[in-house]
Amino acid sequence: MKSFIALLLFALLVACAAQRESGVDEAISDFVVLSELEELDRIRTQDQFGTSELTERYAILKTRKDVYLVEFQRCPPQFNDDVIPDIRYDKNTLRPRTDTIRGCRIKKIFAIDEAGAEELTLLAEASAAESG
Repeated sequence: MKSFIALLLFALLVACAAQRESGVDEAISDFVVLSELEELDRIRTQDQFGTSELTERYAILKTRKDVYLVEFQRCPPQFNDDVIPDIRYDKNTLRPRTDTIRGCRIKKIFAIDEAGAEELTLLAEASAAESG
């Protein structure tokens, strides 16, 4: 009986964690719609950019001059830990639906400003602090 209760509590904790993650994804999706962010067909990267993960579905991408919000179609777990080769058809350009970032296929790329990127980063950090 005790193991059943422990298993039930574990399942509830996992479900709550999954809901928080999808809640952050939903908040970011709402931000995209409300901010009327422009979806881009490609971005020039000059082969140098940095990424910071917001969730498994979203990341902020920074080039030398610009900032972007990237939405992934699918992404393996441990986004920051594993080094996975990228798929690129042009080394200086990132394209949604064809290219990857560290093994994560890009679904959409949105133009965003520094303030928006900071707001989304704070939102993701606040959610991580609540769940951790």
